[in-house]
Amino acid sequence: MLYLQNLNLIMIKKLFITLFVSVTLVSCVQKRDLSQNTVIAHILSQPDGLHPFNDNSAMRTFVFQYTQKTLIKLDIESLEYIPTLVKEMPIASEDNLSFEYEIKEGTLWDDGTELNAEDVAFSVKLMLCPLTNNAQIRGNYTSVIKSIELDPSNPMKFTMHAQNIHWENKFIFSELYMVQKALWDAKGVLDKVTFTDLLSEDFNETEALQQWFNAYNNADNGYQPKLLVGLGAYQVTEWEASQYITIEKKENWWGKNDNSIYSKAYPEKIIFKIIKEDASSYLALKNQEIDVTTSIGTVKLIKLQEREYFNNNYDSEFLDRYAFSYMGLNMKPDGIKQKPYFIDQKVRRAMAYLIPIDEIIEVMMHGKASRQASLISPLKKTYNDTLKLIPLDIEKAKELLTEAGWVDTDGDNIRDKMINGVKTPFSFKLSYMSSPTSKEIVLMMKESLYKAGIVAEPTPMDFTLFYKNAMDHNFDGMLGGWGGSASYSNPMQLWHTSSWATKGSNFCGFGDAESDALIEEANLTLDPEIHRNALLKLQAKVYKDQPYIFLYSTKRKFAIHKRFNNRGMYYERPGVMLQNLELKADFSSKTLTPTDGQ
Repeated sequence: MLYLQNLNLIMIKKLFITLFVSVTLVSCVQKRDLSQNTVIAHILSQPDGLHPFNDNSAMRTFVFQYTQKTLIKLDIESLEYIPTLVKEMPIASEDNLSFEYEIKEGTLWDDGTELNAEDVAFSVKLMLCPLTNNAQIRGNYTSVIKSIELDPSNPMKFTMHAQNIHWENKFIFSELYMVQKALWDAKGVLDKVTFTDLLSEDFNETEALQQWFNAYNNADNGYQPKLLVGLGAYQVTEWEASQYITIEKKENWWGKNDNSIYSKAYPEKIIFKIIKEDASSYLALKNQEIDVTTSIGTVKLIKLQEREYFNNNYDSEFLDRYAFSYMGLNMKPDGIKQKPYFIDQKVRRAMAYLIPIDEIIEVMMHGKASRQASLISPLKKTYNDTLKLIPLDIEKAKELLTEAGWVDTDGDNIRDKMINGVKTPFSFKLSYMSSPTSKEIVLMMKESLYKAGIVAEPTPMDFTLFYKNAMDHNFDGMLGGWGGSASYSNPMQLWHTSSWATKGSNFCGFGDAESDALIEEANLTLDPEIHRNALLKLQAKVYKDQPYIFLYSTKRKFAIHKRFNNRGMYYERPGVMLQNLELKADFSSKTLTPTDGQ
């Protein structure tokens, strides 16, 4: 009886909280002046941090679109690389090992000093240094950049010398954000460190360097607004944990007279509002509490598109994207904390036969997702379309599991196996980032796996813990996702064995000499045919070894308020350009609102 009373109290509390939140949201909308030049953008989670190099989440990159700058970038419309902070794309030497750049004049830091080649060299040193906490992406740069040579006669010129002929030599600066040397290293500690030192296997960690990097790597550097500075038009002014991040347009920004679409900065303020629950984001759109989303749930957007008031106020669309979701299987467990469930390729392939991907797409994504068989998006010309999608086939999975020695010896419907003399049931932990949708997907997987005698233990966690466990190889199976791009995604980060050894993004422990050689062959060439063929073979190798079960690529879900001009929607990430949203001069806040019947 006491249990029922407590349960009723809990239900009443939840109902009260829901009503309170709903009333609060509605009251906020009623007070909001939609004629203000402020964009409120919906995001699902806060960034893991906004540190210049150490953080690596998609949300961090989204915010950096407006606060930071790179020397070149992939144009979101043409999908071609264009110069942004340099006068032109780099000029290559005859041997394609040296690339000359000249920085545009008038690119200013917030203190009024000019971006110069010393800032570039400093930024590159930070990216290459083993003491920087950026192991997840460092290999992408150490495999390309050999050194930065400054021009003694022109502080705006420099030459990037490459390690080898490499596919990314010409584009390596497209995602390397510039940081100000005078702000971070006023005493010139890194001046004493050469590029040869940084890339040496016997890198000397002096006491002075250790102290400097301990301070630089401090997590506070990714959260304190006063340190979250860059060359972008906007500055972080407020960060309320798990609620919102506010960025405001700088008063005297250097690029306001630049005609590039990437230098437009129409909104006075952009607020990234964190809304995790679909019901809440639905309500926020319904009441015009947010202006832009690319992350609302599929069902909620479909429902909104059926409403006249929503279509009157918003443009909305479903568009393909380059990202994908996956189940990762730990191929190299330590044998103590993580049992060797997935060291056998037959077991990993059996797992692929047991995941009801088509049903998940139909039920959970309402058809608004597509499948892929490999690590490269089908939107790209380098996708290996000879690889067949793996169907749901429980009987085939059972055969493979039996061949791998996993059988039910005691009739409890759970397969088991003797491992190091101990009878071990096939019961593994399936880690995932906590959300209502992920929970339902995991339950669908759990039910299907159980039909073949495997128990999946759902293990939800927040992003920070999930990501740390992945890098530490502290998991059995995990549900993850990678954001993609039309640009070349260097497979070093996810698939080279060195990225497992250094606790990079090769979480599962995939790879051997053959796959490493294919990655290097794809990278260390400028010949499109050699590059493509190596990538086709790498995809076939990953497909055969099955470290990932490639699940689906969801469509990006857009809604942009019609009170703005320039409401572009793009396949390329992040899908929108918030800084281009220009408030209509004749906008009236008397927009159609929902009625009780809607």
